[in-house]
Amino acid sequence: MRKPSSFLAALTATLVALTTAPIAQGAPAPAAPVVTPLTMNTDAAFDALNRAFLVSDGNRRYYKESLGKTEKDYFWRQALDIQAAEDVYDSTRRPETRDLIGRLLDTFLQQNQGSGGLYDWNWNEYNDDLLWAGLAFARGYKITGNRTYLSQAQYAFTRIYDRGWDSALGGGVWWSVEKQEKSALSNSPAVILGVLIFESTGDRAYLDRARAIYDWTWGRLLDRSTGGVHEHIKANGTVSSGQTVYSAGAFVGAAQALYRNTGQRSIFDDAKRTTDWVIRERTVNGIMTNGTREGTWQSEFSRGMGEFVRENNLWDQYYDFMKRNADAAWNARRTDLLLTWNRWDAQTPRDDTRAVEAIGSVIMQAVTPASKPSGSTIVSNWNGKCVDVSGGTFTDGQRTVMWDCNGGANQKWEFTGSELRTQNNKCLDVKGGSTVNGAVIQLWSCNSTVAQRFALSATGDLVNLHSNKCVDISGWEPNNGAVLVLWDCTGAANQKWHRN
Repeated sequence: MRKPSSFLAALTATLVALTTAPIAQGAPAPAAPVVTPLTMNTDAAFDALNRAFLVSDGNRRYYKESLGKTEKDYFWRQALDIQAAEDVYDSTRRPETRDLIGRLLDTFLQQNQGSGGLYDWNWNEYNDDLLWAGLAFARGYKITGNRTYLSQAQYAFTRIYDRGWDSALGGGVWWSVEKQEKSALSNSPAVILGVLIFESTGDRAYLDRARAIYDWTWGRLLDRSTGGVHEHIKANGTVSSGQTVYSAGAFVGAAQALYRNTGQRSIFDDAKRTTDWVIRERTVNGIMTNGTREGTWQSEFSRGMGEFVRENNLWDQYYDFMKRNADAAWNARRTDLLLTWNRWDAQTPRDDTRAVEAIGSVIMQAVTPASKPSGSTIVSNWNGKCVDVSGGTFTDGQRTVMWDCNGGANQKWEFTGSELRTQNNKCLDVKGGSTVNGAVIQLWSCNSTVAQRFALSATGDLVNLHSNKCVDISGWEPNNGAVLVLWDCTGAANQKWHRN
């Protein structure tokens, strides 16, 4: 992704991230198993990125532009670099990565402040730049709980909406204050940012604006017959012929964010159509590859597709493609520094590799499981027991417990969007939509509220997306009948799950 004068900027998007905190429940029973990264190469790829580009200066942390330069990566590229770290955290949830993200965001504020002070980005005339940064901060809030980051994400969304959205061309957000074009990358990321803020605050105004931006993008930039996404529309109404992987990826991320919160099937279909278009039209022998050096290419699609597949349990359809690309990216790395450029079908040269071109492979590793997830029972990695509807009684308020796996209907769960449904259309639910530690995990009629939004990561955390807390076997109770509660995500064994 590049930023030529009449083109677009960079890419990004988000998945809803998760928080961790020290465990505060009883002594552990069996030792926790080793947490395996999504692919065997996630840690190695991220470590290589940090060794090559991460600068530590006192408490400051930032990514430099390239191997041969010492200055910080520019505003939008730095935001994309930080989001790569957030993708790795989503996959591994290591406290040290969470701490790094906090320092990166704090440093970003210091290095990019305008004349109005620490939180002023108004000097930057590009709305997509503010969106990339806003997304990094919205995700950073979900990871760290630091409300300063949420406030900055709100600032970014409000700023781009107030100066970018108008009735010209029927709506949509201008790419820059010059108002020469409305681009895919000044609109799809705005959808994602608006949804993330809604999920964090419950303020429906953000969701409503996100939906309006999505509808405009759908009507003006999406080729609904193929799924390709045009890069921009000029002020005179001329639509660009360019359709890139990163614009498609941003759109998939936007569609999945909305689908997660609305359950509207047509939006799911939009995400699937565009995902299939990339696989069909923008690969070489099944591999995403591009020779651009000054930007990124696959990152946004890797993230958007990863969310779409994971949250809708589409592994049977897409896992082979994802694994093929994760492996191709890793195999194309330069052997001295383990960095991969945007061409995943050719060896990375030993030259002045840029940080932003190296993050795509890191993200692809982070979103791709080492083996294909399958099954519809939820099994504890710690004791091998299954999540069970107590007594097989499917009534509102019935508690979920742990029980020996028996294949019964009261242990079968269907992953639909971000809901976990039983066979009689009841959903896993946090009692009262509570966000406090110890909140009861129960059964309730499916109602699409935040209390029923869950995601099972490939590293085994079953997370309520509203609270960013994990489903936990209370008190490390190893016996049948142990109850499930909500608790700060710790990475401990009593919070690790898989599907069978």
